Amino acid sequence: MVRCDWSDDDLAQRLMERDPEALETLIARYSRELFYFIRVVLDGIGVAQDAEECVNDLFVAVWQEIDTFDAKRGTLRTWLTMRAKYIALDRRRQLCRRQTHNLQSADENQQWNAADSGGGRKSHGLGFESNHRVTLPPHPEASMEHLVEQSERREELRQALATLPELDRYLIYQRYFKFASTEELATKTGLTRHAVDTRLWRARKNLREALKEYAHEYERI
Repeated sequence: MVRCDWSDDDLAQRLMERDPEALETLIARYSRELFYFIRVVLDGIGVAQDAEECVNDLFVAVWQEIDTFDAKRGTLRTWLTMRAKYIALDRRRQLCRRQTHNLQSADENQQWNAADSGGGRKSHGLGFESNHRVTLPPHPEASMEHLVEQSERREELRQALATLPELDRYLIYQRYFKFASTEELATKTGLTRHAVDTRLWRARKNLREALKEYAHEYERI
């Protein structure tokens, strides 16, 4: 239940006492404002869903780390805004690295598929110049390396997903592959929105750790 009569000081105190109503009230009071703030920090990088995930991560972090809030150093709103800024900047760095990687991959593919622009070639015994451009196929080794890398990443993701509990796998699939909303997932699973957000946050964290471990093992081979 959202309690509009509680002040921010009340919310902070009740959050420290692990009152779920305080979290629901905090989300209702600040989620919209922080969503737009995070969009500004992302500065056009990513899509609206990236900002939504940052907001979800923020409130999960607030619930887990409210003990780090110190009213003597600033208001609850200021603390929330600073936490939102750090989370958004971290997401922005991830998105920028992903875009850079995608651009590099696209440039490499374009180079391998570039047409041969060398001058006209005389056709043997036919007495005319052929001006047709010859499209070179991708270098077989480079194409194979790209396919192998894609296959390895898919396998790593499959193995990482397999480490999650069945419910978490379902939530990840529905949220990020079927683009279901938090409300839809709460209805389908019988969980609260907060529980859905918490499980998704933990699932993403576990996936990142699993994928990092696979990458580390690959580097040691």
